[in-house]
Amino acid sequence: MVYDVIVIGAGLAGLMAAEAAQRQGARVLILARGMGSLPLTTGCIDGLGYFPSDSLAPLPSPLKSLSLLQINKPQHPYAKLGAEKILSAISHFQDLCCSAGIPYEGTFEANFLIPTPLGTIHPSFLVPKTMTSGHLSLPGLVLLLGFSGFKDFSPVMAAQNLNALHSQSKIAPSFRAHVLEGVDLGGKAIIGPNFANAFDQEDFREGFVRQVRPLLRPGERLGLPAVLGLHHALEAWEDLQKKMEVEIFEIPLPPPSVPGMRLYSLLQSHLREKGVRVIMGATSLKPLVEQKWLKGFNLGGAKNSPNYKASAFILATGKFVGGGLDSDRGRIFETLLDLPVRYPQNRSEWFRPRLLAPEGQPFNSFGVEVDENLQPLDLEGRIIYKNLFAAGGIIAQADSMSEKSGGGVAVSTGYQAGKLAANFVRGSSASSAISAGERTAG
Repeated sequence: MVYDVIVIGAGLAGLMAAEAAQRQGARVLILARGMGSLPLTTGCIDGLGYFPSDSLAPLPSPLKSLSLLQINKPQHPYAKLGAEKILSAISHFQDLCCSAGIPYEGTFEANFLIPTPLGTIHPSFLVPKTMTSGHLSLPGLVLLLGFSGFKDFSPVMAAQNLNALHSQSKIAPSFRAHVLEGVDLGGKAIIGPNFANAFDQEDFREGFVRQVRPLLRPGERLGLPAVLGLHHALEAWEDLQKKMEVEIFEIPLPPPSVPGMRLYSLLQSHLREKGVRVIMGATSLKPLVEQKWLKGFNLGGAKNSPNYKASAFILATGKFVGGGLDSDRGRIFETLLDLPVRYPQNRSEWFRPRLLAPEGQPFNSFGVEVDENLQPLDLEGRIIYKNLFAAGGIIAQADSMSEKSGGGVAVSTGYQAGKLAANFVRGSSASSAISAGERTAG
């Protein structure tokens, strides 16, 4: 089974890489252990929230801070790409989501400040349209509404913490809280995905409106946990706003994240419609290598297991959570191809004693070094495989946790890696055709 491009990994970076390669005309296969980390994310796209990473104040503009990042961290994935390629990838991502009915608002020029379920501030430059009126720079009164028995969101705690920030003039709106009793999910568990499936149904929304409308005060906005539909979220959000005549915004929750599931479903459906093949459960992949070329993977490791071959490959397996990196007592290693990873030899330098240290944890920046074409390098700076590219968290030097940059890095490097891999395939095909013609002429 031969393809033009094989992508390893089905997170945001891998899906964007597959989409970009397919758009360039490549035949694409995705091999993945599981469904990636999107359902573990907020569903927002963080670009650059803090820089330096130990800064206490969120950045107003990722774009305006990019030149400072390039000077101080020249090996950062953003520095490798540059502003033009980052902006091109972002524009493509927004067009794709809008055409699929899940529009994302924002630009790389400014961060939204959205509330978390704990009542803190989260900077993100692209957010689903259903979250935009939760921007904490917008003044006014907000009712935070939760559901009895729903453990992922306490509106009382969130309102208290947000009002403390308001009293310090760090955010513009003020908040009050209410817990809605007696919500009927038809006997199903009180969890986010079940709420989302319920909000997809018009009958459920009608009952919700009857309960909530009397609670609202004139001029208030309504903040709800991010469960307003799984398959028809935009329709549900617009319907509720129209019927209650109030601005509504969703607040992202801990995983499993309904907005993350929406985005994953969108990208998966789009890729399958375009003919991209996806194989999940690829837990045992044996690389097929010939000198400086990666030829493919044996799926299963046995002699009779299928081989999947391609002209170009994209590694998008993430860091430790995604399984792209792992460690033992003495080393950090890349798990699929045993690509070199640079890290301190003293294990105590891999992490800081304080778990949530403002400056971040060193291990969050570990990964595979790449060149400007996103090709993995050895420790002497030489390209390891001529037809291998990398995207997303597996790339070294970006600390998505402290920088709040994970989504932006995934979208931009995934999109560019997909284009580069497809262009590589075209170039290789052209070279092969020329060589064949020369041999024939000879």
